[in-house]
This record gives sequence, structure tokens and C-alpha cells, in this order.
Amino acid sequence: MKYKFTLSLFIIGLFLNSCGGQGPEKTKKAKEYISSLQAMKLDDLKRQLKKDTTLLNKLIKTASFSIQLTSHFSSGEKSTAQKSDAEFSLNADPSKVAEIFDAYCKQLYFNQDFNGTYKEDKFSLYARGRFEFESRYSLTDNNHIIKTRDSVFKPFEPAVETIEKSYFFKGKKLAKNEIGLKRIDSIETEIKLKFPVDFEKFTIEKSKKNTSYKNQNVEIENIKANVAQLKIPIAVYTDIIGYQAYNSQNVRMNSSALSSTPMLEIRKDVQRNLKELLGIFSDVLKEDDVNDARQLLNKINQDQLTAKDDMVEFNGYISGLSKEHIKELGDIAFYEEVANTGKKVISAENQFVIVEFPDDIKTIDVFVATKFKSLQNTRIVKFINHYLDVKYFDVNQPNIIYNNYEKDKGIRYGISNKDGDIIIAAQFEKIKQVGNAYFLVDDKLHWLDVSGKKMKALPQFQNYVQTIKPGYDVFEKTIGDESAVGVVLNRDKVVLPFAYHRFDKYGNFIIGHKNSDVDEIYDLNFKRIPGNEIKTIQTINEFIASDVKYPLLFVAENDQKKKALTDKNLKILTPFKYEFISPFFEIKDYYIAGIRTPDGSNYLYGLLSKNGKEVVPFIFEHINEELDPSGKLKYRLKNKAQALKIETFIKTFGK
Repeated sequence: MKYKFTLSLFIIGLFLNSCGGQGPEKTKKAKEYISSLQAMKLDDLKRQLKKDTTLLNKLIKTASFSIQLTSHFSSGEKSTAQKSDAEFSLNADPSKVAEIFDAYCKQLYFNQDFNGTYKEDKFSLYARGRFEFESRYSLTDNNHIIKTRDSVFKPFEPAVETIEKSYFFKGKKLAKNEIGLKRIDSIETEIKLKFPVDFEKFTIEKSKKNTSYKNQNVEIENIKANVAQLKIPIAVYTDIIGYQAYNSQNVRMNSSALSSTPMLEIRKDVQRNLKELLGIFSDVLKEDDVNDARQLLNKINQDQLTAKDDMVEFNGYISGLSKEHIKELGDIAFYEEVANTGKKVISAENQFVIVEFPDDIKTIDVFVATKFKSLQNTRIVKFINHYLDVKYFDVNQPNIIYNNYEKDKGIRYGISNKDGDIIIAAQFEKIKQVGNAYFLVDDKLHWLDVSGKKMKALPQFQNYVQTIKPGYDVFEKTIGDESAVGVVLNRDKVVLPFAYHRFDKYGNFIIGHKNSDVDEIYDLNFKRIPGNEIKTIQTINEFIASDVKYPLLFVAENDQKKKALTDKNLKILTPFKYEFISPFFEIKDYYIAGIRTPDGSNYLYGLLSKNGKEVVPFIFEHINEELDPSGKLKYRLKNKAQALKIETFIKTFGK
């Protein structure tokens, strides 16, 4: 399915290049302000209030301002719905959700965004927070998905709330304003989840402009074909858990795309306070008795004055806007600027929602949660670079890319250490870390000289691949028309030539996979180890995805393409006589092997132990790598498919 992204900005009540606003003045205490007015003669008081009334009318007009950013990923597909989708329901077992939530909390980690200009109170629509929390609750150690957890809890993940309570750096508590570029090692975190256990619905009719739900007004901005645009109060929106629609044939449809953005509007209390203050001024202007006028002034309160002064400040910003400035910023940046500049008077009281369905909409059912179950946990969450290869990260002395935002330049990148000390000032437009001390700057490889605080270009190499041991790095370069890797000492002396496509390190030896489909084996001092017939070699489980922790065994192949089992010390455990040696997906101590039939037309299957012993004779037409649903080994003997528990199979046919 192709998704089309559209983004547009709607500004209501905004008059560009309007008359200049009054500069902001400091909010006076209400009593002082009232006293200053009451000290005036009636004519002077009315003259002042007429000026203030003109200003208030302008501010009330500005208070009709709202800004609406519309962004939507459309499915781009529309079809006639002929069969109803299942009616919306809540199927999750709350006790199971609670059980997985506990696992979620236990395996929660965080990563850190290193931003030298980070501001906690600055609104940003799509920017990441300083800390990003992620849980491995649905992954095994080998990064395979635990389907029983993933399928149940995945819908609830976006609702998990993490509240940072305390920060720790080198085991000591650190105040939030002291973090800077320091790498935080743990965060005391309150983890919350509120999920629905019951719901009700209300219906939106295409023909209506408004729908009332629990004394809240839901506005239907537009329903055109299969797409609806809705303005929903935040009080309602936060509890919405789903949408379904019906077409003209009353076929029920699930939503196919959904997006929402908060609408920025002047707060209702600010608007109310401005109108109340205007009402007081109007009443005073009608009075002919100075004492009665002064008495009316006592109705003025601090909230009204604060609203006036804050709106004067925001009106000044609005009056100074130009179309050129808005165009230069772009929609999202302008939206964020408005939110940050007007934070004293602006709030998001409504959500602009775009919901799309497969077919034309007649009515929409909106499902709202009415009852929730709340879960809560408090944990010390650790930092972990769990989704990056270890080559990018030195636990003790990590070099870290950080960023700064510079006006007129945008984001620039530099490098710091975990103590927050800057090694390389933020100056690069584009940088990618490929190793702890290796970086691609504008797609060219550089080495970080930490002590000299310099980046040194390495034009002789295309990329850094890995470190075999301190000082001995694997680099990539182009030889002729092909890419090749080699081992280089201190980025200068070639130890193993650029004639390989990969190096693998296992315990006390290294396998160099040559471009000519020949493998060479070296010790950790890069001395060649005799191959003992071995032409190529790979781990027994190299090409399968399984959660089983297999012993470190290898399948070696000789010049005749016959295979043998080899242990972690390169001891050959079997003769080179097998056509293949393969692991089971769910069994770690036995392996399927095959030999040719006497006429060479097919294979005969048998089993090897982890020590290389043939535990059953090679008489089977097939042995399956996967067990059946009941945990039995599937095999074929004398053209008959059968299944037995592995223990029974070995006992029945064992040598």
C-alpha cells in the first residue's frame, strides 16, 4: 500500500502586517492599577479607558486566532467496501496485559539525545525528547520477536507513560539542569499505563456540522468521499480508542489511515478575562458619577490584567509577522514558533483529526473509553546501546555525536565524551559514526584523534568495518571494480591484504573469507593456521534465525565440497563425507546431515551429535529441521511420513 503525505497550514484570525501593536508592559498588581485609575478625575479616567477599550477590542479580535497544522499519511487507495469488518471490541485480557507490562518495565532501557542547545520548556511538534525509552519485552537475546507478548501488548505501547524522577551520572544524583552533554547512566523512572476495559460510542452524521458528546462539541470540519476532518475537544480526544464508519450500503469499515495534530488557540480563560475587563470599562464609561465609576473599578482582578498584558505581548508578535517570514520558516517551524512565543496565552484545547476509510463515508462511530485499568511501576532504568552493533560503542570511553542548533545555520554536529567534555566543536552538517573512533564526514572516512582533539581524514579507505584487537582495524577499500577488506595496524601498516570480503573472530582465531570463495584461518597474531583440508568454514547456525543457543561448532568444506563438523578449537570431529550438515530450529545438541545415495541421485539423512558421532544410521529419505506442533521430529522412512519425540527417535533407531 502506498501512503501519500500531505501537509498544510490554516491560520484563522491572523492579519499579516496589521497595525502595529503596543509594546508589552509589566503587569501591575491589580490593587495598584485600580488605585491609579481611581485617583484620576472622571474626564481623565474616561479618556484613558477609551484608549484601553480600543486596545481591548483589538486584543479580543486577535484572540480569535487559531492555527491548525494538517499533516496526513493517506493510504492513497479507495475501493468499494462490500463485506463488513468485525464490530469494534476490546479483546485483551487485563491480567495478561498486566503481566506483560511487568516484563516491559523490567526490560526498559533508555538512549540519550545529545543536544547542546536542548531546552526543556521549548515546544517542538516532532522533535525527540532528551531521553528515548524503549523496552525489549518482546525480544529474545538474539533479537527474535516473542509473538505471544508482541501481539498482545503492541497496541498498548504508545499509551505507556514514562516520568523521569531522578538522574544519575557515575552513580551520583544529578539535577536536570546539570545534565548538559553528560552521558546519564540511569534514571529513576515512574512507568504508567492506563488502558480501557469498557467503552461506549457516539455517532457522527455526514449531514451534520456538529455532534454533542457529554456536553462537548465535536465539529465536523469536512467529510468528503472516504476522508473525514474533525475538530475534537481534547477532553474527548484523549479517551477515544477507535473509529469505524458505514458506507451507503451500511457496510462497516475499519479506518485505513489516521492522523491528528493539536490546534493552537487562545485559551478560553484568556478570552473570558478580556471580555470581562472590556465589560467593566464599558460600564465605567457610561457612568456620570465619579464615585460610582470608582466603585465599578473594584471589579477588576489580577487575572484580567494578566490576560491583557500577555495578549498585548502576543499581539505585538502577530503584528510583526510577514508572509516572507512564514514562508522562510515553513509550516512546521512556524507552528512551533507560534506555540513557543504564545505559550502564555495559547493552549491546545482541540485536536484536529483526519480519519480515512476504504470507501465513502455515510456515518462514523467514535468509540470512547469509559472505564480504565491503571498500572504503575517505579524502576531505575539503565542506559543501554542495545540497538547498535557493539563496534559503535566503547562502554568505558565512548565518543558521542552531539548537536547544536545555530540560527541561520541550522543543526551542526560535533563530538563529546561521556563526561560532557567537547572533543570536536559542533561544525559538521553531516556526520555518521561507524566505530567508536571512526566517522564518516560528508561520506568520507575520518579518525578521531581524541588526545589531539582533531579529525584526521583517511582518504585511502572507504569505510571502517571492525576492530580485531586494539590497534588492528578492518577497513574497506575498492580494488579494481570490487570492494575488499583488509587488516591495518594503526591505520598505516597493512597486516592482511585487501583480498577478503569479511573477517569473523571466534575465540582464539579469525576466519578471513576471501573474495575467491576460499577461507583462510589466522590466530590472533595474524599467523596463518594450517587448514587441514578446510577450504571454507562457517558456524553451524550462521544462516538460520533461531532463539536456541547453539554450541560454537563449525561446518567445514574441502576441495571436493564434502563437509565435516569442527569444534571451537578447529578440531575436525567427523570425516569430510557429508553433503550438508544443518541444525534444527529448536534442538541444539543434534544436527541433520546427509550423504549421497549409492547411485548419487538423492540424499540419505541421519543425525550427528555435537561431538560428531553418528547417532542414527543414514537410512531416512528426509528429516525436517522444524518440529511439528506437538514437539515431535518429522521424518520420512520407506516413503512413509512419520513423527516421534527426538528421544524416542534416537532410542528407536540409534546405533
